[in-house]
Amino acid sequence: MSINTSPGETLKNGLRIQWLGHAAFKINSPNGKVIYIDPWLDNPKAPTDAKPVTRADIVVLTHGHFDHVGNAIEIATATNAKVISNFEISLYLKSKGVPEANLVGINESGSISVEDITFTMVHAEHSSGITDRDRVVDGGTAAGVVMKFNNGYTIYHTGDTGLFSDMKLIARLYKPQLAMMCIGGFYTMSPREAAEAVKLVKPKHVIPMHYGTFPALAGTSEELERLIPKSVNTRVVALKPGEIFS
Repeated sequence: MSINTSPGETLKNGLRIQWLGHAAFKINSPNGKVIYIDPWLDNPKAPTDAKPVTRADIVVLTHGHFDHVGNAIEIATATNAKVISNFEISLYLKSKGVPEANLVGINESGSISVEDITFTMVHAEHSSGITDRDRVVDGGTAAGVVMKFNNGYTIYHTGDTGLFSDMKLIARLYKPQLAMMCIGGFYTMSPREAAEAVKLVKPKHVIPMHYGTFPALAGTSEELERLIPKSVNTRVVALKPGEIFS
C-alpha cells in the first residue's frame, strides 16, 4: 500500500519508504538501491513477507540492542550488503562472520558516501550494549543516522533516543525533510518528547516508530499528532507495518 503526502504529491524521484514494524525500515532510493535500517524482521508487528531478504545494498544499524541489530547478520551474509554502524558494532559483526570488506564502522559526526548516498551518524541519548548469549558486549555509543540521497532529499532516523536540545543542530546542519521518530516511551521518547523533537528538527513529514510492539511502548501516533503545534507545519505519516510512503 502506498500513502501519498497529499493528493497528487509524491516524494522526489520515486523514493519509497516501507515501515517493517518497530524501528525497521526498507528504503528504495532514487538511484535504485535497497537500504534496510535496524532490520529486526522478527518483531511482533513485522509483515509476513518481510523475510527472506533476497536483495539489500546497504544495512544501517543505529545501536547494538537486539531489536535493532535484528537480522543484520543474516541479511549481510545472504546479500553481500555493506553494513554501516558504529565502530564497536562493526567489530562485533566481523567476529560473527560478516566480511570485513563489507563493514563500515564510523562514529558520531562521521560521514560516509556509499552507493551515491551520504550517511552521517548523529547523536542519540540511549545505551547500546549487545546481548551475545549470556553476556553483554560493548556496543559503543547509540546514534541516529542522517541519509542524504543523490537528489538532495534528506531523511533523519533518530534511532532510539531521549529528547535532547541539540536536535536543533541536526536541523541546522542537515535540514532533514523527513524524520522517523521513536514515540513509544519507556525506553525512548514518548509522544510528549517527540513533539518537542519535531519542534526542534522541523521536518516536513514525521513517521512515528518504535511504538505498539509491546505493551510498554504505549505511545500512539494520534497523541503525537495532537501534541505537535499547527504552527510547526509538520505532517504525521502514521504507517501500518508493511505500508509504503512513496
